[in-house]
Amino acid sequence: MSESNSNDRSHGVNLKASARFWEPRRIWYNAVLLLIVLVWVVWTWPHFRPAMNWVAFGKMSVLAALANLCYCGGYVAEGFIQPLLPQAFWGRARWTVWIAGTLLAILLSNYWIADEIYPDVQQNAANVVIGADETGNASIASNMNFPAPLAVISFLGASLGLIFALAAALIFWFARKRRYARYALMTIVLGGISYFSLLFAFSALSRSVALQRGQEKYFCEIDCHLAYSIVDVTSKSDAQGSDYQVTLRTRFDQRSISRHRPQDAPLAPSLRNVRLIDSTGHEYTAVTISGMSLTTPLTPAESYATQLQFRVPKNASGLRLLVNTVPAWPDRLLIGDENSLGHKKTYFALCPF
Repeated sequence: MSESNSNDRSHGVNLKASARFWEPRRIWYNAVLLLIVLVWVVWTWPHFRPAMNWVAFGKMSVLAALANLCYCGGYVAEGFIQPLLPQAFWGRARWTVWIAGTLLAILLSNYWIADEIYPDVQQNAANVVIGADETGNASIASNMNFPAPLAVISFLGASLGLIFALAAALIFWFARKRRYARYALMTIVLGGISYFSLLFAFSALSRSVALQRGQEKYFCEIDCHLAYSIVDVTSKSDAQGSDYQVTLRTRFDQRSISRHRPQDAPLAPSLRNVRLIDSTGHEYTAVTISGMSLTTPLTPAESYATQLQFRVPKNASGLRLLVNTVPAWPDRLLIGDENSLGHKKTYFALCPF
């Protein structure tokens, strides 16, 4: 090893040299992703015409920012390329990481457009919506405000990155390379800040919605969607309180099926929490449940009804029904999930009916 090479490596990661490689190629990275979007639009035109609005462009801008944030992972790779490899091999290693990362971005972009954007545009065109805003743009009520496949991939990637960085920190520490061990720990800190910033940003962008009779709330099951709606509400009161019977419909939207999923494959819904909430935030669980169980599997285009009986105090007001997935610990940390930290909910208004 030459003396200059030894001196360079002794002062830690050379970020200036890293930037000279990564930043010019960021332009080509973005150009490739933009080309993918243009190919989809041109090849399927006029299918994407309904998506030509400011709301869709805003979402695309957020995703473009996320893609560039992921591109900064190249600098994380530098923390392992420079201390572990001779300088003569830095260029090859960088190109390997750039090509692998770009190919992964191409795969995720095509998957997201094919399984998320393409079906959603079709649903908007078919008016499977909760309404339209003042610009005429349709929107679908969902338990996610971030693409579910990307949320899952981001969580898995962050988890694997955490494990890998912790292992690298331990290896560097016991190899007496304390500087690089600290770099690995700094990578964990910066990665955690980035991930939780996205998590809380999408929670802050969420809003509470109260759906009316017949309007549907969609639950993403990765490669398809289930839709829930209230079709009937009856009530009767006595001196002690009021009884409400809510008829909830579960529907398997066949238009939301991924191209990779068999068209006749049944789907078993995830476990759901169903409860009434009044204006004070007090929750009431169902006293009795009749009809089809909410965990009954469905085939595409199939639907069924479930009757839920609730008992509430006489003075309860502002009642609304919340249907959500039974919270599990990963849900709290999934970007855009309704159960994530600080995320607002989509309800069904019970009155007036």
